[in-house]
Amino acid sequence: MWLFTKWIVFVIFILSATVTTMYYYSTEVLKNTRATKFKSLRRISSSKKQLTNPGANTSRFLPNAHGNRTYILFWDHPWSVPTEGFSEGNMGGCTGTYDRSKLPEAGAVVFHYSNLDRESMPWKHYRDPEQIFVFSSHESPSYVIHGEHRHAMTKFDNHFINWTMTYRTDSDVFAPYQESKVMNKIIDEGGKWIDSKLAKKKKVALWVVSNCALLRGSKMRMKYTDALVEAGLPVDRFGGCFNNKDEFKQLSDDDVEAYKFYLAFENAQYCKDYMTEKFWRNSIGAGRVPVVWGPSKEDVEKLAPTGSFIHTDDFKSPADLAKYLLYLDSNDTAYREYFEWVENPDEKTLELAKTYVLTGSHRLCKMMLSNRERKSHPSVSDFFHNEKTNCFSSHEDAIK
Repeated sequence: MWLFTKWIVFVIFILSATVTTMYYYSTEVLKNTRATKFKSLRRISSSKKQLTNPGANTSRFLPNAHGNRTYILFWDHPWSVPTEGFSEGNMGGCTGTYDRSKLPEAGAVVFHYSNLDRESMPWKHYRDPEQIFVFSSHESPSYVIHGEHRHAMTKFDNHFINWTMTYRTDSDVFAPYQESKVMNKIIDEGGKWIDSKLAKKKKVALWVVSNCALLRGSKMRMKYTDALVEAGLPVDRFGGCFNNKDEFKQLSDDDVEAYKFYLAFENAQYCKDYMTEKFWRNSIGAGRVPVVWGPSKEDVEKLAPTGSFIHTDDFKSPADLAKYLLYLDSNDTAYREYFEWVENPDEKTLELAKTYVLTGSHRLCKMMLSNRERKSHPSVSDFFHNEKTNCFSSHEDAIK
């Protein structure tokens, strides 16, 4: 009996030891597995911060608001000139900054076309695969090629850029020259706005210009204006081209607001959608009728309020245009018809007003914070230089 009891105790001891050993082994395996998974996660997180392939992860969706990533980092001011470019601060839910220490916190990084001049490529700085790299330009290809002699944007090629942000409507982020809310203010005030502006109109045409001969377009618009003046149109001309910048600055507000027409003549001809502050601020916003040369009439009709402008392409010669403008100057009823879009805006004009409420930077913020599918551009050079022949031409056509 004693031997049987001793044998039972021995069996129980062996079983207990076996169970204890198995429990210890299984616990160690689980701990090692968890540690391995944790190390793997750390490697994945680290690899995201060390991304150097600019084309990686181009098909993924951006998470909503990138967590707390509401910074838009502007890599540098255009041409590194501090007075140029976007202003810092609130951008409709985002914060614009030029502080590069914010790079890891930025949801989008915006590069003016001049910003990589001093950078060695491929990109050596921080880049998270969820960051949006944005190409920005407000200059025409004509100026970039013939004024700055940049014939390609190679540093922005090879999938480096996710979105484009320019004045062109085919950009990923449409960034027009029109200042935020200007058109809405005009339409909201309606007839009151027109009456206040037209009551001051005593002079005919104004033109302020300082680029006289740098580009083909600069020379052509100068010839066209000379022809208008020769045909008898009173045009008060100011700026560097006429050595009277200071004289213009000394004009009173009433003097500046007295002009009925503004020569919204761009420095490039038929560059896609290229309509600058000459059209928006100097003409529309100032209560003047823009007389347009440069962009095609089709492009202007697409981007401007219905019936708000006069295009040089509609006239056989500068003399014919001069005759028509003199007619409008003498006929208040006919002149006021160019402001019909203010008092009775059509559906297209109302839609444009909604479009122009947002600046380019506000539109970028809105897109960045939404669940927007990410993409990349194989070649920004191809995008930027996909223009009509006349936009690039350096040959100066004669004005008849």
